[in-house]
Amino acid sequence: MSSRKRLVAAVPWVLAGGIVLSLAALQLVHFEPTQREEPSDPTEKGLQVADAARSPDSLREFLNSTPIGSIVVICANGRPSKHTWEELQGGMIRVGAQREISPVRGASFIIVGVMGGQLGSAIWRMGVQQVEIRLDEGEKIGSTGVGAIKAWPCRIVARSIGDAEGIGRAIIAIGGVQCSPNRPGLNVVVIDESGRCISRAHFR
Repeated sequence: MSSRKRLVAAVPWVLAGGIVLSLAALQLVHFEPTQREEPSDPTEKGLQVADAARSPDSLREFLNSTPIGSIVVICANGRPSKHTWEELQGGMIRVGAQREISPVRGASFIIVGVMGGQLGSAIWRMGVQQVEIRLDEGEKIGSTGVGAIKAWPCRIVARSIGDAEGIGRAIIAIGGVQCSPNRPGLNVVVIDESGRCISRAHFR
């Protein structure tokens, strides 16, 4: 067989090998579609976000430094430590939680309220699987001590997954921008009356 015939006969095998290698390479690449509701860059829409690495030592200290009237979103990721969970149970009334709430450590849990809000004015969700709270811009909730009702300045979406599903999750999207540190424990985001994320933190 001449060299030319050998070359022509080898072409289909070379092409087939190239296709197989290309498919194998694609299997090693992970593609994830961009989600505009929860973008990863908190500065994408110009939000002023505090550095989560500078978190206070405790949830109690963080709440003590949060201005009255601020919107507070607390979202559980996995199973927080017993100490952090006890601070949550003792501090929820600061954001308007009703006294009867008894969150279960390790469950999916979210609470959204106003710092200094009246008891029972906060919204909360708890469950074994993922729980979610969505608040559209203009919705009113969270009476403060002077009786005013807050109108949410922007859309808020919060999602929590505890430890029942293996890997936890804490998403807090403010106006379509992901502001939660999304780390194991309790993730907290504080928003001012204009809709700016003025501070955020996580507590293991």
